[in-house]
Amino acid sequence: MYRTSLISLGLTTISFIQFSLFGTALPIIVMDLGIGYDLIGVLMALWISVSAIAALILSRYIDKVNIFRFAILELAILSISSLLTAFSSNLIMLSFARILLSFSMPFIWPICAKIVSMQYVGNRYGYSTALYNIGSMIGLALTYVIIALIGSNWRISMITASILGFIYTIVMFSTWRTFIKGKEVDVKVRSKDIDKSYSLTNNTKLRKDFVKLEILLFFSFFFALYTWGFIINWLSTFLIYELKYDYSYVAIYMVFIAIVASFLEINAGIYSDKIGGLEGKVKILYMGLIPSAILLLSTTIFSNTLAKMISITLSIIMYRVATPSFWSIVNEVIPIGYIGRFGVVYTLAGPFAGIASSIINGYIVTLTNSIKYGIVLSATLLILSTLLYSIVKRFHKHTSSQF
Repeated sequence: MYRTSLISLGLTTISFIQFSLFGTALPIIVMDLGIGYDLIGVLMALWISVSAIAALILSRYIDKVNIFRFAILELAILSISSLLTAFSSNLIMLSFARILLSFSMPFIWPICAKIVSMQYVGNRYGYSTALYNIGSMIGLALTYVIIALIGSNWRISMITASILGFIYTIVMFSTWRTFIKGKEVDVKVRSKDIDKSYSLTNNTKLRKDFVKLEILLFFSFFFALYTWGFIINWLSTFLIYELKYDYSYVAIYMVFIAIVASFLEINAGIYSDKIGGLEGKVKILYMGLIPSAILLLSTTIFSNTLAKMISITLSIIMYRVATPSFWSIVNEVIPIGYIGRFGVVYTLAGPFAGIASSIINGYIVTLTNSIKYGIVLSATLLILSTLLYSIVKRFHKHTSSQF
């Protein structure tokens, strides 16, 4: 079981490098291509919108396909996208490459959530989710390391990310092929049986309550991910463009955050399992998101650069404390036979948050020459996210006997 979690960790790490490297290199790319932050913000939003379309079209199939082969295909496509991005000479070629990436990215986390639901019992959801989820923080940190080591050349950085993806695609294929040999039939039968036992199609009230739960979860996740979208796409703009730090310095800083945040995230997942059930997952959410929002707001108050840096660091770390709950809550409240298809819909919160974050922050930087007001908005939405997850908890408590 731990072996699949470690392979999933590799999948999320390498995938997130492909996804977030563009945002990390954004100050260099904008300068190299000679385009404004407002235009790049709109383009990023358009690229990300493809994720929403792909998820809506393909979500119904994710519980029916071989989940391990699907994961390998997704990573291969992401790696091809990074390679095409590196050789883009104009906005048309660049847009094609990023659209290809956006088409594949929404499925990575639902794939991992599905694997967890098939391999783990409920009292290990928090830990197993945290183990693969730290890949997003590790992947983000590695993008800064790659750019710093390569000398701030964004094209060679993209090629490097692509090579890492192709190598791990081969590793993942050979490892999972050995690991799941002889187990595939059992997994398919189990999913099929559970799908029947949780059929929602013949019960109108149950179906309506399930839709309400999905909507609540979606918007809870959307408001939380708006802030993560800011961190992915605009953190380097804040650190490089506004605070005037060098990529080499920021790389060390991001590695430090990744180590500390990953340690806390895994322990948060373990602690949520000890508390048990949905209660444990939501409590960890409060412990992470509320302090993160307060610390994020404090960066707009301090005038000292070091104080701003410390606040944003602690804010990111506290945010990561909450992240195991985002997907382990899904494992707690969604029947296993529906996790794949719901997970893709749930993941739509990411593209939509990315679209909103890209457009809004792009115009904020252009109009005010600062990201300050974007930070205030991100912190406010984090608080709103915690309130909505509280409603999810209450709603599920009243309807759990039905599911």
